[in-house]
Formats: sequence, structure tokens, C-alpha cells
Amino acid sequence: MAKQGRVKGIIEKSPGVWWIDCYVNGKRLRKMVGNKTAARAFYEKVKTEDREGRLFPEKYERKRVLFSELAKDRLAFVAANHSRRKDDDHRVKRWENAFKDIDASQITPSMIENVLAEMKKEGKALATLNRHLMVLKAMFSRAIRDGLLTLNPASKIKQYKLNNQIVRYLTPKQEGILFEYLSNTYHPITKVAINTGIRQGELLRLTWDDVDWNSGILTVKKSKHGQAHRVPMNSIVQGVLAEAYQNRRTDRIFSHDSSQMRKTFEKAIKAAGLAPFRWHDLRHSFANRLAMKGVNDRTLMVLGGWKSPAMLSRYAHLSPTHLWQAVESLVEITPNTEMEQPLKQPLNRKDESQE
Repeated sequence: MAKQGRVKGIIEKSPGVWWIDCYVNGKRLRKMVGNKTAARAFYEKVKTEDREGRLFPEKYERKRVLFSELAKDRLAFVAANHSRRKDDDHRVKRWENAFKDIDASQITPSMIENVLAEMKKEGKALATLNRHLMVLKAMFSRAIRDGLLTLNPASKIKQYKLNNQIVRYLTPKQEGILFEYLSNTYHPITKVAINTGIRQGELLRLTWDDVDWNSGILTVKKSKHGQAHRVPMNSIVQGVLAEAYQNRRTDRIFSHDSSQMRKTFEKAIKAAGLAPFRWHDLRHSFANRLAMKGVNDRTLMVLGGWKSPAMLSRYAHLSPTHLWQAVESLVEITPNTEMEQPLKQPLNRKDESQE
């Protein structure tokens, strides 16, 4: 229910969102302003101009902007500037289905929360809800920038807290099992992902011009951060790409459909008993293997294109076996080693296949 302010003519229609609602020369003037202070000042200005004969009500009338117009603008922007258009398209469509014929200025935080709650009931992951919310925030921000709206109701909603500490990576043994179940068509791109840490979308955009055979460098012209990223090719990657080059049919190195590849990969993961492993976890595997070889953090950041140690920490984790081997090495410098024989293996040590 709208809350009447102390000053007649200003109303709080939703938490923190104030409107002026009054009559000028027999014509009703309704306009969303913002916070209460701004609404009160605007109301006084309108009344002053009306008394002095300087008011032209039509200049305060805002053109009604349907949410579908915001959706259309977002889709056009993504088509021109983003590579992963399909992912963004279905998120925009979800919001458009919910708010299609509603004046965008009338959408409240509560209405947005209701849509998110409905998605949660459908079993959508919290990360999925966050991505939808980020897209909606971007849509409103763009409308504000273009002068179509004055407030972003989505900005008042906090993202769901996620557990980003889940460690998922492939051991060499698990990698072998995966390839037994994965179609041969996707073996080359999977091997390159494990040995370069390059993201799926970036791999699918690579062309043969991005391969420098002389220096052994593979260049991602536009990474996630918008900058070029150069990755050295080890012998496995060079072998895979050399064979692919002999059988090339297009300028793209990997001409797979991202959606079909994702479905095939997920099917193989389940068949191999490696769920809930995801394609992006191949990037975790890349970082973990380097870390367990003793590669320092600075080098890891450069190779993986991570901008901060904090971001790197989400990817590079040492296996329990590797950590045990590290502390076990202390036995060599422990006094009375012969009297205190160390354990040959840690208690409750997990099988590597379960890591």
C-alpha cells in the first residue's frame, strides 16, 4: 500500500521510491522522483511554478517505457558485443516473459524477488539465479544511462551467496576414464583445455591465425577480461593442433557447436562416474597440475590469465596426496628418524579416484 508523506502530494509507492501525485490546472500530474527529499523538493518546485504561471505539465510527463523495449535493446547490444549470446538470450527472455507488458518504471524489487523465488522452486542453481539478476541489473542500468528510467529496482537485491570452495579437478587416472566415454570428436579440444587452461568460449573462437608455430604460442585475442592472453603450447597441444591442421576445413580450429559439446561432455561425465564435474573444471585441473609441480603463483597467474592471487586460489588446489607427500618429506630432517619410523601412508587416506 502506498504511504502518504507528511507533505500532501508525495507518496511512497514502494520502499524508498517516492512519487508526486497532485493536480495542476485540473490535470493530474503523477511522476516517480526517487527518495523522499527529492520528491518533496520537486513537489514544491511544481507548486511554485504553477503559482507563478510558469508550469507546463506536459514537460513533466514521462514517456511510458515497456519492459519489452528494454529486453529488445539488451538483445541487440549482446548480439553486437558478446560472444556467448545464447546464454544471455535465454536470461533476457525469462525476464521478458515475466514483465513484458509492464511499464519498466513500475517494476519493484518485490516483483523481481518473486520471479527469482519461482526459479528457485523450479530447482535452478543459485549461480543461475545470480546470472539472471546480473543481466536484469545491466538492463536497468542501460535504461538509466539512456535517460529512459531514473531508478534500478534490481540494484536493491543482493546476490545469493555461493560456495565457491568446491574443489573439482581430474587426476591423470580420471582423465583416462573420461576419454574412454567421451566421443573422439571432442578429444582434441578437451586435451587442449586441460593443457592450456583456456576457457570453452575462448577455445571455440580460436582460428589458425592465433597459432604461432615458430614461438609455440597460442593467442586468445579477446579473453574474458577483454585483453589478449598468450599461452605457451606444450608438446601435447602442439601434437593435437598439428594433426588438426592437417585435417582443417575452416578457419576455426574447433568448429563445434557449444550447446551440443556441453551435452555430450556432461553425458560422458555421468557415464564415467565423475559427476558433478563440469567443463570449466578442466581449467581447475590445469591450475592444480601446475601447482603440484611446484609452479609459483606469479607464473600460474600469467599462464591462466588470473588477475589476482584471490582469484587464483579458487582454481589451484593441492591434492591430499600431494600435501601428505610434502609433510612426509620432513621425516628426512627429523631427529631420531630410525627410532620413530614414519607411517607409510596417512590415516584415512582417500583413494585418488575420489579426490
